[in-house]
Amino acid sequence: MDKELRAFMEYVSTGQAASDYTATINDLVTKERENPTWKREYMDAMMDTVRQQREMREAEEQGEHNARLEAARRMLAYGDPIDKIADITQLPIEEVRQLQ
Repeated sequence: MDKELRAFMEYVSTGQAASDYTATINDLVTKERENPTWKREYMDAMMDTVRQQREMREAEEQGEHNARLEAARRMLAYGDPIDKIADITQLPIEEVRQLQ
């Protein structure tokens, strides 16, 4: 590994500029962090990321719920008791009753 790459890796892991090369990088990073346009774009990007993660989590939860509902419907079709279905699918008894 060459000297500049080692210095850069140290800068990334410690945040300390140990060479002219990493000091230049640090100055550029510091200057950009003070840029209001960059801050706004960064915050917008972070909010988009958070929103996307929330939407993915909600979609996954909805998919899991739909799978439980489908399992409950099949168990009802086989004549299984509602309390057993609720226990196995982890759905509320009232929700299983509504599926009948």
